[in-house]
Amino acid sequence: MAEAGDRVPSELPAGRYVSVISNGHGALTAWVAGPGRCYRTSYPASAHPPVKVTRGDPSKEPEEVWFEPFTEEDLRMVNDGVNSYLADAGVRLQPRGYQWHVLVPETIRDGRELEDALREKNNWIEPAEVLKAIRRLYESLLKQVPPKDVK
Repeated sequence: MAEAGDRVPSELPAGRYVSVISNGHGALTAWVAGPGRCYRTSYPASAHPPVKVTRGDPSKEPEEVWFEPFTEEDLRMVNDGVNSYLADAGVRLQPRGYQWHVLVPETIRDGRELEDALREKNNWIEPAEVLKAIRRLYESLLKQVPPKDVK
């Protein structure tokens, strides 16, 4: 798997890359993209934004709202959840502390739009079935937009 700082590694195809959402669906998307269309960057707990914390009745306006640092324990819990999903799908687990970036068409602006585009036609719940759907949908998504140099 290629690693990079702020730019796409030179061995990968030119194009638009977005960070996948840090959840099981995003991790499967990175898995499907594979090393030829995906790279990772270091994303330690200290680089994450603070976590919003609220206290009060969930059905009402929060009584208190504050922010706490994203910790190593938070990172471990997120990674464990993602890896549990990957294991259920039958694919290799991800190492902790990375952000994953995948090739997308120019029409996709960010990880949320990618997630929405892939979930729109994916009604599966079981991770192994979700993996099959993402494989088909991701390939279809990449084929929808012609290369930039086509006129």
